Amino acid sequence: MSYGGNQGYRNRGGPNGRRHADPEPPQKSPEERKQEELNAILFTLADQSQDFKAAVDIAASKLSSEISTNPEPVLKAFRSCASQVPHKGPIYGTLAGVLNAGNPEFGALLLTTMHEALQSALAVHDFRTVKILVRYLAELFNANTLAGAQLVQLYDTLLSVLDEPGVTVERSDAYVYAVLASVPWAGEQLHARLPDDLVRLMRRVETYMQTRRANFDTSDISLAMEALAVYRNVPSGWPYEQLDRLETLWRQIIDLQANDSWKARILFRLEDYQDLLASQTQHELQPIKITQGDTDVKFSYQPVFRLFDDSLQTPENAIIRLPSTSGISRFILEDLIYDIVRIFSHNHKEGCRLLFGLDAFLDPFYLEDGGFQLLASAVETLFGELLRLPRSGERSVYYATLLMDMIKADVQSVPKMIGRAVRTLFSRLDGPVDLGGGMDIEAVRRLTEWFAVHLSNFGHVWNWAAWEPVLSVEHDSTSFVFIRETLERSIRLAYWERVQGTIPETFATYEAIFPKIAPKPNFKFEGEGDGIDPEIFKLVTELRKSLANKTPAPEVSKILKRIAERPDTTPMEVEGSGFVATDKDRLARDAFVHCVMLQGSKSFSHVLNVVERYISLLREYNATDDAKAHTVRIIAEFWKYNTQFLEIILDKLMNYRVLDPKSIVSWVLDPVVLEKNHTRFYLWAILRTTLGKVNFKVEQLTLKLTAAKDRADQMVIDGTTDEDEIKSLEENRTTALREQKETFLLVFQAFVDVITEKHAALRAQGVDPTTTVWNRWLMGSMREVARGFPTEVKMYKFTLDSIIFHDQVDAGILQMWREIKAVYAIHTDTLV
Repeated sequence: MSYGGNQGYRNRGGPNGRRHADPEPPQKSPEERKQEELNAILFTLADQSQDFKAAVDIAASKLSSEISTNPEPVLKAFRSCASQVPHKGPIYGTLAGVLNAGNPEFGALLLTTMHEALQSALAVHDFRTVKILVRYLAELFNANTLAGAQLVQLYDTLLSVLDEPGVTVERSDAYVYAVLASVPWAGEQLHARLPDDLVRLMRRVETYMQTRRANFDTSDISLAMEALAVYRNVPSGWPYEQLDRLETLWRQIIDLQANDSWKARILFRLEDYQDLLASQTQHELQPIKITQGDTDVKFSYQPVFRLFDDSLQTPENAIIRLPSTSGISRFILEDLIYDIVRIFSHNHKEGCRLLFGLDAFLDPFYLEDGGFQLLASAVETLFGELLRLPRSGERSVYYATLLMDMIKADVQSVPKMIGRAVRTLFSRLDGPVDLGGGMDIEAVRRLTEWFAVHLSNFGHVWNWAAWEPVLSVEHDSTSFVFIRETLERSIRLAYWERVQGTIPETFATYEAIFPKIAPKPNFKFEGEGDGIDPEIFKLVTELRKSLANKTPAPEVSKILKRIAERPDTTPMEVEGSGFVATDKDRLARDAFVHCVMLQGSKSFSHVLNVVERYISLLREYNATDDAKAHTVRIIAEFWKYNTQFLEIILDKLMNYRVLDPKSIVSWVLDPVVLEKNHTRFYLWAILRTTLGKVNFKVEQLTLKLTAAKDRADQMVIDGTTDEDEIKSLEENRTTALREQKETFLLVFQAFVDVITEKHAALRAQGVDPTTTVWNRWLMGSMREVARGFPTEVKMYKFTLDSIIFHDQVDAGILQMWREIKAVYAIHTDTLV
C-alpha cells in the first residue's frame, strides 16, 4: 500500500532528462488526488512524530474540514487504512473518537462504513479482514464511539454459529478465533464497564474449547495438524509442544485474565483524550448477518511455529528476548507482524520499513522493561511463513528479499538473529530418537533453497567449520543432505570455483558433500576403448560432426540407420538405472541422444536449437513407451554431473513431445533410481515439474476452449458459426484430462508399490520401517505431492480411495492419506 507519487525516477535516461520508453502516466482526476491525499494522512499518521497527540491533532484538523464538506472520501480512507494498517488500530480508534466528539454524525457514518466492510469480508470468508475489522471496532469501543453493548452484541452474533445444528468444527473455529483475536484489544475496558458480559462470553468460549479438546483426537483437526506439522515422527513435546492457533490463543487469553486482569501491557494507549472521549456520543452498530449452514468456511490448522521459545532452555533462547509464548503479548506481537508481512507482500521495502517502525506503536515502557527484541519476532515469523505447510502465503523469494532488506537496514543485530535462527533449525533437522523423524521433508527443501539464495547474496560467507561434525554422520541424515544440497544449489546460483573457495578444505575435498569437479556433461563415446566397438566409435564420431555442421535430418537419419545395423544383439543397460533396452534401435538412440546433448551442452539455448533442428528424428526414435523410458535414462546418465541441465532438458523434451509424463514419472519412481537418489532434491523437483506441466496443459486448453466458445456465441449472434475449432479443442482437452488422471494415478500407485516393497524387505530383516531415513524421505515426498496438488488430488480422490489407498495398503500409507483428506476437508491456507 503506497500513497503519493514517487518522483525519484523522473527525468532519468539522458542528458536532457528524456525518457523514451515509458509513457506519461494517465492524469488523475481531482477526486482521485484528494482520495490519495486523505489516504496518505491516515497511512503516515504518527510515522515521523514521537508526539502522538500532536499527530492526532493535526490529522483531526485536516480531516474535520473535509468531513464538513464531503465525508465520503474520509470514510473510504478509514475503511482502507483500518483494514490494511492494523498495527495503527489504537491510534486510528483515538482519531475516530476525536472526530466523533467534534461531529457525532461522522461517528455514526464511520460505524456504518465499518459494518459494510465487515459484512463484505464475512460474505467472501476473508477472516483475516474480519479479524482486523472486529479488532478496530473494539478500538472504537475503547474510544467511546461504539457503545459497549453493541460490541458485546457483535461478539454474540459471531459466536451464534456455535448453536447451529450440525455446525462443522472448522466453521466454529473460524468464528471463535475472530472473537478471541480482538478480545485483548477490548478486554480491559469490557472488564471495567461490562464485566458480567465479558464473563458470560468467556464461559461460552470455554465450554466450546472443552468440547473441542474432548473430541480432538477423533476429529479431523488432529489429522490435519499432523499432515501440516513442520516436525513429524518425533517424541511428544519435541522440539516444543505442537498446538494449533486457536488452542494457543485460548491459553494466552486465560493467562491474560488470570495474571494481567485483562490488561494487554504491550498495547499502547494514548491517554491524552480521556476526558474528551468519556463524554462523547456513542453509536449503534447495525446487526451483522451470518449465513447459517455455510460449509465453505475453513480454518488454518498448521501447528504454531516457534524458533525462540522461552519454555525451552537453549543458548539461543537465552540470548533472544521476546515476550513469553504463554502470554498474550506474544500473540499480539506475532499477529501484527504477520499482518504486515502479508498485507505488504506487494512492496517488500514498505513492509520492512513498517516492521522496523512497529515498536513506535506499542507500549514503550513494556518493551523497555522486558528488553524485548521485536525484530527477532519478525525473523521468527518470516521463517514460519517460509516453512508453512502446505504452502507459504507468498512466493519464497518474497521472504528471502524481506530478510535481506532487514539485514541491510540493521547490519549489527539482524544478521545475528538470522544466524541463531539457522543454527536452531539446523539442530532440529533430525529428530532426537532416530533418523526416521525430524523436520518435514518439504520444509527441509524450502529451508535449503532459501539458505543457498541467502548465501549467494552475502558472499557465501558462513561458519562452515561449526558443522564439520556432520561430515562423519550417515550420508542420508537430513543434516548431511541439507549441507550437500545447499552447496549444490549455491553452485547453480554462482559457479563451482566460487563456492569451493568459500568452504573449508574438509568440505571441498569430501566428494559425498561437494562435487570434486565442476558441472559437466558425461559423454560416453568420448574416446575409443572403454568397451566401445571401434566401428561404432567411428560412426558416432561421424554423427557428432554431422550435428556440428547442421547436416539435414535425412542425412543424419542414414548415419543412425548404419549404427542401428551394427551386429550388436546384447540388451543395453543404462548405467545406474536398472533399465534394459532391447529394441533394435537402442544403440542408435543411445548415440543420437548423447550427440544431441553434447552438441547443445554449451547452454540451454544451444541444446534447444539442436533439438528443434532434429525434432522429427527425436520423435521417430522415441515412438514407443520403452523408447521414451530409454531416452530419459540416457539423458539422466549424460547430465549426472549437472542436475540443473537434467531438470531443464527433461522439461523441454516433454514440451516438444519427445518424452511424455509417464516416461519421466516411471524413471523418478524406479526403485533402482530411488535406492541411490531418494535424498536428492533434483529428483523430486523433476517430479513436481512434470506434474505441473501436465496441469498447465489442461489449464491452457481450458482457457482456449472457453475463449473459443465465447467467440462462437458472438458468431451465432452475427449469424455465422464455426464449430470445428471447438470440437478440436474439446477433444484435445479430453485427451489432456485423461493424461492428467493417468499421470496422478501412476504417481501414487508407484509410491505405494515402492514403499510397500521396501517395507516388506525391511521387516524381513527385523527393521521397523518407520525408523529409517528411506521411509522418511519416500513418505515425505509422497506427502508433498499430495499436499502440493490440491485441485487434482481432490478431483481424483474417490478413484484414489478405491484403486490405490484401499484397506489392504500399508497402515502407514493409509494414515498419511487420511491426514491429507482431513486437510482438504477443513483447512484453508489463509490464516485468520
